[in-house]
Amino acid sequence: MSGNIRKISMKWIAVELLVIALIGLVFGFLGPFGTYAMPAALRLAYWVGFIVIGYAIFRPISISAGWLRERIVMPFWAAELMATAIAALPLTFLIGFAISGMRYDPSFLGDRFLILYLQCAVIGFGIFLFMRLLFGPDGTEKESEPLPDRKPSTIKPESVKIEPVQTKLHDRLPPGFSEAIIALGVEDHYVRVHSAERAEMLLMRLSDAIGEMEPLEGMQIHRSWWVARDAITGTKREGRNLRLTLFGGLEVPVSRAYVTKLKHSGWI
Repeated sequence: MSGNIRKISMKWIAVELLVIALIGLVFGFLGPFGTYAMPAALRLAYWVGFIVIGYAIFRPISISAGWLRERIVMPFWAAELMATAIAALPLTFLIGFAISGMRYDPSFLGDRFLILYLQCAVIGFGIFLFMRLLFGPDGTEKESEPLPDRKPSTIKPESVKIEPVQTKLHDRLPPGFSEAIIALGVEDHYVRVHSAERAEMLLMRLSDAIGEMEPLEGMQIHRSWWVARDAITGTKREGRNLRLTLFGGLEVPVSRAYVTKLKHSGWI
């Protein structure tokens, strides 16, 4: 199983690299930021080379920003802007070193460095947005998680009553909240705890709330959602997007990175 997952991961990287190289060719033909004066062959090599190098720098930092975003419930754009600001620094140094004739030039560390840094950041963030639009909102790093053997679906009909399971999270909820928890959803810095009849807000991180859900069986299916297994009553397709329907009519989005895992686990 691990071998197949690795193969898929490398194939995905190869696809991204192909798209990145094509973006570099487009920049090479256009010759922005004063590079059009360069000889055509050198200009194409310059842009394709540094766009690919930029991908090698930006991609791991962007993945790390995604992990951080899920861990501390950081807003999506804040995490990606932070990743862009960090990744643009080493790329600026590399381009500056090349422009200076492959030697250290102290005069480059002034306004020229700042201008080049802003250019790298803008281009990097623009390419990131383009890749998101092209490949969707979710990364592929979660595909590396091992999947269990596929099991038959255990979706329950609405007519079947959910038995409440007392969890540690119930201790944080108002007195009288004894219903079965069917889902947890992130709203700003809060977690909304859903039952079929009501919902309550708690000031905490989603990861901490999930840690207090034992012994209730559930799974995080989106960076902002966790659902209880017994609460799923059906699924809905909206184009390429999948949503789970839960008891009480609540609909929850599923990140594409989790769809295969849900199927192999027998949840849907």
